[in-house]
Amino acid sequence: MTQTAGSAGSDAALSRDRYGRRAPVQGKDRKLRIAFVVFLVLLVSGTVWIGLDQANRDVTASIPSYRVTSDRSVEVQVEVRKDKGKEAVCVLRSRGSDGAEVGRKEVRIPAGVANTTLTEVLQTTDRPNTAELDGCRIA
Repeated sequence: MTQTAGSAGSDAALSRDRYGRRAPVQGKDRKLRIAFVVFLVLLVSGTVWIGLDQANRDVTASIPSYRVTSDRSVEVQVEVRKDKGKEAVCVLRSRGSDGAEVGRKEVRIPAGVANTTLTEVLQTTDRPNTAELDGCRIA
């Protein structure tokens, strides 16, 4: 079957009638680009806000070392950094070899102390395997 120039044009018209015309690509492309830029700005802003929030905490703490002293206790060294005029509370916990929590203790750091290192003995219900800092907050 051979096509002539006239029938090729009519085939294109038939296709247009059947499937419709193509929508202008530029309008959709522009809206998509704008939406992407807005999303990107929100993502970067949120990331910066969360980072600044984490960096400006009122109290920070860490456990540089711990030592299992018996089947029912662990000795924990805690470093706390906070504003001198505020009292802080840190929660220590210990886990057994199966991962279950075997001990928990709240430690109060009084106002008047800014940066300090404490040594606390955490009593446990089973043999401790680790010592962890569950968090600190201003009291």
